Amino acid sequence: MRRGRFALGVLGVALSAAAVFVLLRQVSPKELVHNIRGADPAWFLAACGLTVFGYWLRALRWGKILSPEAHVAQGRLFAATMVGFLAINTLPARLGELVRAYALARTERIKTGTVLGSVVIERIFDMSALGGFWALSLLFAPYPDWFRWSGYLTMGLSVVITLGLWLLHAGHDATSPVGSRLRTLIPIKAFARLERPIASFTAGLRVMGRPSTMAASGVITGVLWIVNAAVFLLVGRSMGLALPIWSPFLLAFVVCVAIMVPSSPGFIGVLEGSCVVGLSLLGVDAPRGLAYGILYHLPQILPLVVLGGAYAIRGRAGMGLVRAVSGVSDGGQKRKN
Repeated sequence: MRRGRFALGVLGVALSAAAVFVLLRQVSPKELVHNIRGADPAWFLAACGLTVFGYWLRALRWGKILSPEAHVAQGRLFAATMVGFLAINTLPARLGELVRAYALARTERIKTGTVLGSVVIERIFDMSALGGFWALSLLFAPYPDWFRWSGYLTMGLSVVITLGLWLLHAGHDATSPVGSRLRTLIPIKAFARLERPIASFTAGLRVMGRPSTMAASGVITGVLWIVNAAVFLLVGRSMGLALPIWSPFLLAFVVCVAIMVPSSPGFIGVLEGSCVVGLSLLGVDAPRGLAYGILYHLPQILPLVVLGGAYAIRGRAGMGLVRAVSGVSDGGQKRKN
């Protein structure tokens, strides 16, 4: 497993380095600096503030998803969210997702598998929102085939994962007729060793059996992604770019699909390149597109460094983070010994 993470890390760094190389060949450093220095700091700071509000909404939604299993204070959820996303942007191979789950599990005494289950539900909501953004963007302008097919793939993957999670949830519900049927089809002995970790994970999926809580989480997701979309417009406004009001539908989808690909910590190069590609579909040239990508990237990083770093240093979330990194790195070896 450690070799696999190392290979993913090397691949990610290589892809990010290639993206940076290609981008810098298209833009002169002087022109890039000129575009960045011309940005209005007021709009940039507004983008940073709105980004923090987006993380607060993520914490609120996380609490809703976890509510059938445990009630966690919003402040502690926000701290774990900021520390976790800081880890996502500093550790390779998306180990930050494990860190976020481990940190909250240890500080709140919830099973790590249960928290991981809730994180997966979060990702399903996010993928559904991206699918909606993709569908909305198609209403406003024609796009190349790769954009259409990437949308079909994202929506299809979202449906398949959701169905799989629902079957897993239903299979562990003794009162569900679906669960009873699945238990007759699947030999229990084959999964005896996995019964406890699977049960822990499915506890984080209990929200799937509560339509009202799922609906509330869906509403929060909608507001969250509208806030995230507004950040795209604020960054454009800081550069004096007259982006159409619907442009975030396109940009959010392109950027989020791009950062699903393995890349270096912080998605350096890949995120900027996705902004260049997305803006090119809106008629923005590469020099301004790259400057936009850098300016958009900064509000995603700076609040995490400031707030996430502060929570990690002074709070219990910080101790959870230290243990998480140690556990993720050495857990496999400890189990062998």
